[in-house]
Amino acid sequence: MKRIVRTFILAVVATVAGFPVHADEIRLPEALVMMPEKEHAIIVEKKTQTLHVYSSLSGKITRSFYVPCSTGEVAGPKSKAGDKKTPEGVYFLKDEYEDRYLTPVYGKKAFPSDYPNFLDLRQGKQGSAIWIHGTDRALKPMDSNGCIALENENIMSLAEYIHLDATPLIIVETIEKLSKSTLDAQGRAVSAFIDKWADAMSAGSYHEYLAFYAGEYLPDISWWETWLGIRKNAVAKKQAFRIQIKNKGIYAHGDTLVALMDLYVGTEEDQRYLGKRQLFIRNGSTPLIVGDLFQKRAKPYGASDIPLVAAARELVSDESDSIAVVETVQQWLAAWSAKDMAEYAAFYANDFYADGMGKAAWVKRKKNLAKRYDYISVTGKDYKVIQRKDGYEVSFLQNYKSSGFSTQGRKRLKLVRKGGVWKIYRENWKGK
Repeated sequence: MKRIVRTFILAVVATVAGFPVHADEIRLPEALVMMPEKEHAIIVEKKTQTLHVYSSLSGKITRSFYVPCSTGEVAGPKSKAGDKKTPEGVYFLKDEYEDRYLTPVYGKKAFPSDYPNFLDLRQGKQGSAIWIHGTDRALKPMDSNGCIALENENIMSLAEYIHLDATPLIIVETIEKLSKSTLDAQGRAVSAFIDKWADAMSAGSYHEYLAFYAGEYLPDISWWETWLGIRKNAVAKKQAFRIQIKNKGIYAHGDTLVALMDLYVGTEEDQRYLGKRQLFIRNGSTPLIVGDLFQKRAKPYGASDIPLVAAARELVSDESDSIAVVETVQQWLAAWSAKDMAEYAAFYANDFYADGMGKAAWVKRKKNLAKRYDYISVTGKDYKVIQRKDGYEVSFLQNYKSSGFSTQGRKRLKLVRKGGVWKIYRENWKGK
């Protein structure tokens, strides 16, 4: 505390005396190369058994919270299960558990980390279940099995700073500091490298894109030819894609930089959020990517999806597919109007579901209506087609007339490809 006060007094004296206080005199943890606005970073210093929170607000990074903590009872970085060591590196917190879901030893709250991360696995490190949590006993230095323990009051306060899959947990033996100007220069250089990587993905060749990766690491590139075809289709329609990056954070540990960012793909007319992309970058004179993955995919995209390809297909639909989908809907309307219920039923997928009914119950109801009325006429106009990751959504103004009932409204159909044929998977109606 005396040191902090002394530093503050010297700064004030220098300013009053007319000497400028240079940015170089502001020193920050070397791990914090770049932080997004309104984000926080947790740094655990094992040597002093202290947890620090740094916050980025209005372009400035300052320490906003620090408390005592307890790490693994055995010194050194974790490498295998059961070694009672706390890992060292850059991690992210994946979940949050309240005390009602925890045994007393974890206190009032717990946050599991993503240890072992991509880099740990490549280095052969083992173990799991490294959490930040509270405790039901007096806090003692180096008293955990590898987790980071805080007093219950402090874990509750820390929770206010945590954004899951976004706030980094940086664990080091000792916090080393660099001048702000040095960190800013490093941040600009690495940020420019990442932007060029995104540009290569947007419009570059296969070889230009791979040039950003280290020779010993080959990313999954099986999607490239599909992506290239979609890109060419977009250019032909004068709708070129652009990869956009937001909320870029860059964190250093040893000879590796970990970058986390929100990734978007868009055209001039629209864009899609892909998720949080994480890059592991070799920290040297020439940066190269040694790891590339999604920390968290956007909700529409599952583990088997390539978010970039799925989103691009939504943004620039294949015109021939769009035409085929509308033609399918028109043929379905014709079968309905002709009361050809066998043909009508054939337009539905076996796993169709709407209004609490599966395909069999739905078709049975329509057959009963067809028997009840002398005639049925169903037409559509004002078709709107939107490509989704697993099919097409078609909405149109439907005009229904029969010998006993008439109505107009907006019909919405979800069509999916089954055996090379478009089938109705979902159906929704909203009357005028």
